[in-house]
Amino acid sequence: MLGKSSVLGIDIGSNSIKIVELEEIGTTYHLKNIGETPLAQGAIINKSVENSEVISNTLSRLIDDMEIETDNAAVSISGAPVLLKRVSLPSMSDTELKKSIKWEIEQFSSQAARDYTHDYQVLKAKNSKDKIDVLIVAANKNVTKEYLSIITNVGLNPVVIDLDVFSLESIYEVNYPESDGLLALVNIGASVTNILIVDGGESVFARDLQIGGSRYTDLIMQELNLTYEEAEEVKHNQRVGLTDPGITLIADNFMNSISNEIKQTLDYFSNVYHGENIKRIMIGGGTASMPGLKDTISEITKSYVGILNPFRNIKYSEEVFDPEYIEDISPKMLVATGLALRKP
Repeated sequence: MLGKSSVLGIDIGSNSIKIVELEEIGTTYHLKNIGETPLAQGAIINKSVENSEVISNTLSRLIDDMEIETDNAAVSISGAPVLLKRVSLPSMSDTELKKSIKWEIEQFSSQAARDYTHDYQVLKAKNSKDKIDVLIVAANKNVTKEYLSIITNVGLNPVVIDLDVFSLESIYEVNYPESDGLLALVNIGASVTNILIVDGGESVFARDLQIGGSRYTDLIMQELNLTYEEAEEVKHNQRVGLTDPGITLIADNFMNSISNEIKQTLDYFSNVYHGENIKRIMIGGGTASMPGLKDTISEITKSYVGILNPFRNIKYSEEVFDPEYIEDISPKMLVATGLALRKP
């Protein structure tokens, strides 16, 4: 059976660009292509494009190196250019709801209704027949255009533009179909941490935190008086077990900081919308492999914490892809893989 047409999942992050290409054969996904390349510092800051030419050139070289032939691409954004908001409203008609959504967005910014493109999803309000809960998603139009321009500049056809946080849902559906109930999916990137709360397979809450692995790099640079490259080397050595004693306190402070921000988000959701504490968390992202982070999050949130594996149910040839390489790179490939699962 021939595979269905594939989509390149392209994750343009603050530190690197990642690409995943999957092939759907029958009911199974197979890994066709995977790659990553560093991105020059300052090309993207807090997920906003600062140097589109550098990003386009870097992406073009990666596509050439991977010998990719697919034209369709999916890309996503997150962080400061994005508004994620869940609101409780009285039950109303569709026409009234659209007006209310516009008003809610205007509360975010006086120009948001004009400068942001938006969508929304109606959720079931817990224990209420007279109210509805609505998950509102909005993205800055100018930032969206910049990402789309980068994709077209390298000769690709942008068929999907999404938010980083919702790629986690696609990953979870494909790789953990047996799971159910309430849980949080957390992607800890370089500059942004995406949190998606899922209840019974439905996305019920989403939030982007302005904290990620770059905060840890900055702390190392400040406390140990190192350059960016030297700080990144310290982080790499830590991951492979070569820990400098001077970094222990810095690492603990960072892990406590990000764990507490995650806890505050989960507590807010539980207290305001759900009434039930979240007992399961699945984490991923490049920072998720930091020694001790998983345990720190578990201790502070009082929840089970597991590692979200984007290739758990995705087949790949061990003759083409080294299993150790796939295992090593998989945490940072959540967004790219989630985007590759999207349909044109």
